[in-house]
Amino acid sequence: MNQSHDAEKPDPAGEAGNPSMDSGETSLQLQLQHAERLATVGQLAAGIAHELNGPLGNILGYAQLASKQPDLPDQVYSDLDHIVRSALYAREIVKKVMLFSRQVPPLRESVCLNQIVRDGLYLTEPLLSKSRVKTICQFCEDLPPMNGDPGQLRQVIVNLIVNAVQAMPDGGEIVIGTAREEGARMMTIRDNGRGMDEKTRKKCFLPFFTTKDIDQGTGLGLSVVHGIVQAHGGRITVASKPNAGTTFTLWFPLTGQKDE
Repeated sequence: MNQSHDAEKPDPAGEAGNPSMDSGETSLQLQLQHAERLATVGQLAAGIAHELNGPLGNILGYAQLASKQPDLPDQVYSDLDHIVRSALYAREIVKKVMLFSRQVPPLRESVCLNQIVRDGLYLTEPLLSKSRVKTICQFCEDLPPMNGDPGQLRQVIVNLIVNAVQAMPDGGEIVIGTAREEGARMMTIRDNGRGMDEKTRKKCFLPFFTTKDIDQGTGLGLSVVHGIVQAHGGRITVASKPNAGTTFTLWFPLTGQKDE
């Protein structure tokens, strides 16, 4: 096996003589290594999530049951409320881990991307209003429906909106657009926030990678987005520069008026 691998290596002269080929091979190797790391982390995360589900359910159930008991001191009720809130938060993290590791298969039903965006904006309206963030929608009205999981796709929109809001602590603007381009349904989410440097941009889809404070995120939001988009046969890219905003672009294959 090792001899065969060594025999396939290009000679130094060949590498120097064809830098574009070397660059392409290096890029492919990096993508394969990245995919292998994600698969390993996904398997580990799925196992941990399964192990945590049981104890979390017990903690939540007993805390909710105890909070219904009469004549408890106010401090006990307050403590139980904190336990319930913490357990619910932990359960949401477990759900994100399950989505990231693709242990929750997507449903398949007719979905309108424009409506998914409207739903996501409705769910995040309180956050947008509180954060003084304006939204502008630029819809392609004749965008054909696709087969997908509306719940998971809404999660994509919500995660990207929340990510954009957190990048604009002093308020700002989010522009969401849909279009038909190059045989695909395309969606863009652009903000005018603080943006990312190149090092951060390259790592933003890695699980548990975050530049935010510990109480602002788990580092799973964009990993979940990436996993859901891929599970729907799509792809996602990000363009960003410091102090120049960020644009996420999603493509979903267009195979006629409605996916089979």
